[in-house]
Amino acid sequence: MRKLIARVKRGGVLLAALAAAVGLTLTAPAGAAAAEPTDPPATGTLAKPTFLAPFECGSQWTYSTYPGHGNVLDFIRSDGKPSLGSPVLASAPGVATRRYQEGGAGQYIVLDHGDGWVTEYMHLDTYGVEDGARVTQGQKIGTVGSTGGSTGPHLHLQHKLNGALQDIELEGGSLVPYPGEYGQKFIKSTNGCGGTEPPEPVQKETRLAWTGPASTSNGSAARLSATLKEKDGDAPVAGRKVAFTLGSGAGAQGCEGTTDTRGAASCTVPSVDQPLNADATVPVAAAFAGDKDYKASETTASLKLQYVSGRAYGLSARVPVLILPLTIAPTPDTGAVRTAGAESKAPPCTQNVNALVLSAEAPCAEVVTTTGPSRSTATATLARATVGLPGLPVIRVSGVTATSASSCTAKEGSASLDLSIAGTPVTVPDTPNHTIDLGVGVRLVVNEQTETAEGLTVNAVHLTAPGGVDVTLASSTSGAHHCA
Repeated sequence: MRKLIARVKRGGVLLAALAAAVGLTLTAPAGAAAAEPTDPPATGTLAKPTFLAPFECGSQWTYSTYPGHGNVLDFIRSDGKPSLGSPVLASAPGVATRRYQEGGAGQYIVLDHGDGWVTEYMHLDTYGVEDGARVTQGQKIGTVGSTGGSTGPHLHLQHKLNGALQDIELEGGSLVPYPGEYGQKFIKSTNGCGGTEPPEPVQKETRLAWTGPASTSNGSAARLSATLKEKDGDAPVAGRKVAFTLGSGAGAQGCEGTTDTRGAASCTVPSVDQPLNADATVPVAAAFAGDKDYKASETTASLKLQYVSGRAYGLSARVPVLILPLTIAPTPDTGAVRTAGAESKAPPCTQNVNALVLSAEAPCAEVVTTTGPSRSTATATLARATVGLPGLPVIRVSGVTATSASSCTAKEGSASLDLSIAGTPVTVPDTPNHTIDLGVGVRLVVNEQTETAEGLTVNAVHLTAPGGVDVTLASSTSGAHHCA
């Protein structure tokens, strides 16, 4: 009744002022007592509520809108806790009405504060009050959801005065201008705090643990991963950014991931490009920068860098005969190749080799490496060669090729040639280590293949005889390392 009288009095003053302005005198009818005017009370301008954020004490939220959305805001949590299921509190006292709109607002509550002021809370997951209930400021009226036309959990909030949307004011200040994206502006709720500022959260210690691969390969994608948990209790920490760094210095490569409900974060470096050091290792680090709830933490690891090796040469010989001993070092020789990159090494082919017991034409050698994944291919060739040791039949070969290829998934070798012994063609089967016994301890092996844990050597022709005779024609070796 007190408000009604106040408004009537205001109306009387206004009428008196208006009469004075137009030169009229207001008098009561004869025989009747003067009465105050009975104009209807003004609405919506005398009792604007003091709106608090419609969320639990101390929680932090970010908000945004978009073109065509109207004078409204969408809120999601920004303190690391999930939006879905978070309590929605009355931002001011009022009378609640439960409503539902298929494909639009979904489950929502209209809170009538009086004097024409209304607040609407949309896309609720659950209702927290009965229809028609009178609620106090800070009372739970529902939970954040994604019902109706929502594409993700959030609270759609709007204020109305006499049916018209109003600029949103919360926690004693206007939120205008509204940001167009989440993460640009934030609000911390004091609703339900009992008139005191919400307590500052105590930062918890965290622990990062590396869960990514043990090795990586240049030219390939690397999936980096780690888990972030509370140091005490081992509870997972969700919704936090983890920065990953592969390598160091100017050549470092990086990416960023966000922890899931298990505290796991991962991201991918699309194509690894790291130098090969003596240990064939690459440092990797994961770091969480910390926030108001959790302290920063980091972890480091050392990954094996996959690399390949190879060597190829056209021929080598050691023939310690009494009259004219012969020693031919591997020629042409690529030398040992060790790399984690893509390259090719091919010395110039040797035109001819002529000796009393050995001649060869156009021996060549090459090692080619590739990345993504790493692979080494060594190839040695000879146009033709003749071996004529005293007391042995003459051996002639032509069209000689030896190839060895290794990667972390396969090792392959092959040899091809035409062979004749003492002028008679010899059919060579397409199988490794075909051995021909020439008598008196002389041994000829065609397509000789020797495999190790990390590689494969292929000799197209390997001749050994008593007295230390050792002749190799077209040799190729390849290897792949740090594959596990």
